[in-house]
Amino acid sequence: MARTPKPDRLPRDLRRKANRAGTPRRRPPDDLVTAARRGLLTRSNTKPGTKGRQAADAAAYSRRAADTAPGETVRARLGHEVAVSRTISALLESPPRFEVLEGVTRLDAKRIARYHEVTRQLLNRRSYRGKVMTPERFRRLVSQWRPLSSGERLLGDPDAVMAILETLRAEDRDVFVYEVTQP
Repeated sequence: MARTPKPDRLPRDLRRKANRAGTPRRRPPDDLVTAARRGLLTRSNTKPGTKGRQAADAAAYSRRAADTAPGETVRARLGHEVAVSRTISALLESPPRFEVLEGVTRLDAKRIARYHEVTRQLLNRRSYRGKVMTPERFRRLVSQWRPLSSGERLLGDPDAVMAILETLRAEDRDVFVYEVTQP
């Protein structure tokens, strides 16, 4: 006599795909997201860090995002305080210059803070992920980064970076400026 599957069980291929390890910051497969929207994949029947959990989270996020008004973020709709303005300093290319940027996104602020850390390692000849930060390594690393949302690129020339930072220090100006204005 053939066994009938339980109605709450997933098909074998979908279950296998849902149990595979997920890749951070990568969208899960569309068939898993579709299954999550139908209610087959939920937070209770998936494990953290799997593609199935990523699909369940993506489905939940898309439901919340669908209810937002134009120009409103999901975080603001859920009642979180959203920073009105971020101000951060950066070394930019074309022409090489030091500038204090206003209205920076959270992602750009994070990227610029990482850039400041890498420039500090360059100046102090400290290690970055186990390797000494050399001028060539700095140039190669920064040139691979995406431009900021404004289209500007961070300065990747190590000689220009050192010259600008020495000028700022001689003028006794702050090298790293970061301010968040709350509503």
